[in-house]
Amino acid sequence: MRRTIFELFAKSPFGPLQDHMRKALECANLIPDLFRALEDGEDEKFKEVSELIEKKEFEADTIKNDIRGDLPKTIFTPVDRRDLLEILAIQDSISDVAEDVMVLLNMKKLNISENMRNELWAFIGQVMKTLDQFGRVGEELDELMEASFGGAEAGKVTEMIDSLGKEEYEADRLQHALLKKLLSMEDELGALDIVMWMKVLKAVGDIANNAEKTANRIRLFLSK
Repeated sequence: MRRTIFELFAKSPFGPLQDHMRKALECANLIPDLFRALEDGEDEKFKEVSELIEKKEFEADTIKNDIRGDLPKTIFTPVDRRDLLEILAIQDSISDVAEDVMVLLNMKKLNISENMRNELWAFIGQVMKTLDQFGRVGEELDELMEASFGGAEAGKVTEMIDSLGKEEYEADRLQHALLKKLLSMEDELGALDIVMWMKVLKAVGDIANNAEKTANRIRLFLSK
């Protein structure tokens, strides 16, 4: 039987937030499949993954809208509603930007040059590592609430968020190296493709940035 938003909040104010997180991650974790289909020239697979990203983003939005509609009027929560809604908004940008990547790649078919392939996949892989660490942080929210946002559990989550920051920093470093390589390839790719690639890479990097921003907003619970 499908759980209602009320039942989720009756158990924990973080239950719906975690459901939304999982759906946002399902969406963003499809990005490597999208690039793989692009690289392999599998047009049908590319279309299939694009549609799946769109579907997951819509599902994440549906959960987000349910939370926004029900949270202010259902039940008292141990944390401020505005804090929960702010985390929700930042977290939702993970799936929003993943969809942006898909839209950009559908606007113009880009070629993954052999000269940038290794750097591109290293960057994408690091973004996925950042998302994976964010998922671990999100799964601790119930335990964090049970510990009243303090004690050993708070220390554990703080360390996890610190680790996430390091993963995101590495993603930034790889992104900058890739952009530098890209700008040296104007003769091969042409100005238009370079501009499109820069937009795509910024969007991919923003997925990791938004994961870090969400985790840092969660960190504020630990300092209250």
